[in-house]
Amino acid sequence: MNHSLISASGNTHVKIAALAVAVSLIFVAVVSATGVSRSDASGARAYGPVVKATTMVTVAGGASIR
Repeated sequence: MNHSLISASGNTHVKIAALAVAVSLIFVAVVSATGVSRSDASGARAYGPVVKATTMVTVAGGASIR
């Protein structure tokens, strides 16, 4: 059994890489499935008033923020 990745055989590296790819694909599939089954198809909703940047504000330090 290999106890270190430095001294591990090539076969062990292939197994680790294959496991990482498999877990990544499962994660993407689960996230995609939960995103499709949402009833809110319009995306994120914002609540509250709409605030527009109209005036310049000076913050401590002399930086101007719009």
